[in-house]
Amino acid sequence: MSKLYIWQNRGFFMGRLPDISEHRLGSAALCVGIDKPFRVLESESSGWRDCRIVLVPPGCLHEIQVGGAIMAILFIEPEGPDYPAIQNAMLDSEWQCLYGLAHEGQVLAALREAWECQPDAAAIHDLIDRLIPPPAQEERQHPLDGRIQRVIRLMKEDVTRSYSMNELAESINLSPTRLVHLFKEEVGVPIRRFRQWHRMRVVAALIAKGDTLTDAALGAGFADSSHFSRAFRNMFGITPSSVFGRAANVRIVIA
Repeated sequence: MSKLYIWQNRGFFMGRLPDISEHRLGSAALCVGIDKPFRVLESESSGWRDCRIVLVPPGCLHEIQVGGAIMAILFIEPEGPDYPAIQNAMLDSEWQCLYGLAHEGQVLAALREAWECQPDAAAIHDLIDRLIPPPAQEERQHPLDGRIQRVIRLMKEDVTRSYSMNELAESINLSPTRLVHLFKEEVGVPIRRFRQWHRMRVVAALIAKGDTLTDAALGAGFADSSHFSRAFRNMFGITPSSVFGRAANVRIVIA
């Protein structure tokens, strides 16, 4: 059975997915073909690239031909310490994406065992901790601007609330235009996409508690189910039914 694990600062999917059309995530993602390679196409690269592991930066336009591989995808908050630690362990780049994890063999072996054993959320979290390289002396080479950190905290406190750009800008004494540019520069994605990303997490949590997809979408702050479906496909390159539909056979685990 495929599983989607959600923690406060991480998300992790392990299982089967259809091919993933062109999309931009609101986070970074470490994508792993557990049992065989898959293919990645970056929007401005020269062509498809076969790989077993790729680190996709936040906001990068790309698509993936899964080709029947069992996939593991670690969703990484761009403002957290995991992202620069994994970046530093990648060995090769094509355009924006990074390939060739330094300890790739260890990661593949550990994830194959996890897929076969289907451990609980605590064991998966411990596994991820072991697989992520230890942080450098400084968590970030360029620490996130303190004003942007405050905006992120404010939005995360209630992701269902639609703060206007004026409200967010006033909270840190910037103009709305300057906030928009600084947020994108620091985090890698626009504010609206970042907020949508966290609303997707709320939808998954509500579905795990028994809500219907429509009720979960409304409860997370989307205008209606159609708005959510469009946003989901734009964010992940697949339909919501690929994850939340009965035929998808995906168990959501909120840790």
